Amino acid sequence: MSEDVDPEALRRDLDRIKDAMGIAERASGAAEMWLLFGAVVAVGSAISQALVFERVAGFWYPVVWLGLFAASGVALSRRFDYSYGPGANEPNVGFQILVVYAGSFATQFVARPFLADVGYLAENAFVLGLVAVMLGLGYLVAGETLKAYRIRARDRYALQAGGVLLVVLGVAIPNVDALHTWGFAAFGASYVVYAAASYLVLTRL
Repeated sequence: MSEDVDPEALRRDLDRIKDAMGIAERASGAAEMWLLFGAVVAVGSAISQALVFERVAGFWYPVVWLGLFAASGVALSRRFDYSYGPGANEPNVGFQILVVYAGSFATQFVARPFLADVGYLAENAFVLGLVAVMLGLGYLVAGETLKAYRIRARDRYALQAGGVLLVVLGVAIPNVDALHTWGFAAFGASYVVYAAASYLVLTRL
């Protein structure tokens, strides 16, 4: 004799199973993206730090970073079939981060008339700090969005921890004199450590 199935209890059980899923289980290769981003940031930061020492024109910084992110976008598309475009029926977390990050460039144009008398290092620190803060905010928004995908809390916290780290670092860079010179080194080192730690968290069952 078969037992009666409680649909409500079954639904709750399925919800618990979904809530227990991590990013790595939900999207194949997603955890490896953190390693790719860590490598991109490490290379970009090393090049940018060298540019700071050489006092090159400011337009070279976006050339370096946009070039690296374009290359990483191609790699993601080919390796993981991933796109930064808007989601068709669901929010694309990567697109959300990209949109908030792009806001840092618009903000720079707004602030540029007021930076005319600021020195080279101070202006670089302002721009880098702004980019880090906006990128961190993008991570925080994305971490909240992952609730819609029923990603387990531990994996969401990994993204949100990165957001907090980037915001704190972004605030520190223009306010700590040493980081006016060594801001890119601090940014790169911090992000590489974060990316490696996040990979370990996301791949731990």
